[in-house]
Amino acid sequence: MKKIIFLLLFFCASLFSNSLAQIKEKGLIRIGVDGSVPPLNIVEDGRYDGFEILLIEELAKEIFGGKEGKIEYIITRGNDRINAVRDNKVDLDIAAITVTREREKVVDFSNPYFSVNIGVLSRVGDNIKTVNDLQDKEILAESGTIAYEYFTKQGYTLISCSNSSDCYRKLKAGQGAAYADDNLVVLAYAVVDRKVEANIKNLGSSDFLAIAVQKGNDDLLDAINSGLVNLSKSGFFKKIFNETIDPYYKGTAEKKYFLLDDLYRMF
Repeated sequence: MKKIIFLLLFFCASLFSNSLAQIKEKGLIRIGVDGSVPPLNIVEDGRYDGFEILLIEELAKEIFGGKEGKIEYIITRGNDRINAVRDNKVDLDIAAITVTREREKVVDFSNPYFSVNIGVLSRVGDNIKTVNDLQDKEILAESGTIAYEYFTKQGYTLISCSNSSDCYRKLKAGQGAAYADDNLVVLAYAVVDRKVEANIKNLGSSDFLAIAVQKGNDDLLDAINSGLVNLSKSGFFKKIFNETIDPYYKGTAEKKYFLLDDLYRMF
């Protein structure tokens, strides 16, 4: 009986994430990242890099409070990002997670560190300059995305795609007048393919990327939020934007659409 009780207690304890004090004591923090979303985060030959990686490495210094500490990166993608936080497989996750009401029911989110909007990709020569040019035209979009929901509510006819690559291929093949997705996604296609362009870059209301932690891990969340404020005030966000986002998009991604320094001035 004692053995069963011990195992039950051990199992229950394993479901709860490490507190800030435990992370400091162990000198280790487990961080979920995607590893396949350049320039936000990418892993190549075992080396992690990108906007989110530079951000979390600096935040980790705040979390450890100046003491020695180690980061263990764990790859999490899709629904696994939220599940990994909930199930204590990571202490926090910074894998390009958009804050939604459904996700807020499962995890707690930090203050946002990045803003995204809907962008629209079209073929060069089709003269799609503003959203008015899309009237009575078919729009390609991945089902379930914010872009798909937005254009559906606006009364447009949607052509559903299985993923972003599928939408891009269909647009190139002549299907639809345009492809709608997160602006970071469509801007990337416009950089590598001169036969497409993204003239509509900032459509709809903004959505936000934030760091996910397990429900109730308030001390860790407070440390993250405090670190975000300090980094914004020091100009760190602008610095890593210039090092990662700007060169990747060759100057086509403007800071004012993505960074949230104006928000952090309120703190």
